Amino acid sequence: MEYYLDSLSLLILISSFVLVANKRINSYIKTFRLQSFLLVILAGVIGVEKFLTEGALDIIVVCVIILALKVIYIPRLLKNTVNKVEYKVEKDFFLNIPIGVLICCALVMLVYYSISSVVPMNSGHSQVYLVNSISVVLIGLFFMISRKKAIGQIIGFLVLENGLFTTAMLTANGMPVIIELGMFIDLLTAVMIMGVLVFKINENFESIDINKLRNLRG
Repeated sequence: MEYYLDSLSLLILISSFVLVANKRINSYIKTFRLQSFLLVILAGVIGVEKFLTEGALDIIVVCVIILALKVIYIPRLLKNTVNKVEYKVEKDFFLNIPIGVLICCALVMLVYYSISSVVPMNSGHSQVYLVNSISVVLIGLFFMISRKKAIGQIIGFLVLENGLFTTAMLTANGMPVIIELGMFIDLLTAVMIMGVLVFKINENFESIDINKLRNLRG
């Protein structure tokens, strides 16, 4: 069991690096979908184990919701939004891709040493899970602030949320279902609102570069 969880948490972390290394907006969406699918597998493994030992179906229900929202609906919604805007490739970054990947490596090392200074890393698998999942949160935040296009910032927000969910799932076997459902509703609402804003920004400025918003200053 721990072997599969170790592998899945590592793959989710690697997918965050793949996202940072991409510059095509469609690739952002595909990488987010892949990461979310890995999250579905992770939740499925934990959910099946919890069902067999405790008879609880809550994590399996959450797994189905993640599949419906993050693997199917949200990527399709973002894809439709991208098809309505002009820019398909990000050509300008606040930081170039190699530097961005190096910064992500530094973030992982920072998390590793921060966690290991509190709890010895040889005390169990939970510390490894914590390092991987918190690293995903920080990489999602970094991706969000390092992209100029609004779609990239939406994807960064979604990856950050994936990291938070992975942290809760691996370290505490999930949260109460009512809290999970509330988070999913908030997430869906936020993505729909941001999708509308992207379309409006593109409609008014013929670009989804957030720097164009400075033109609104009086």
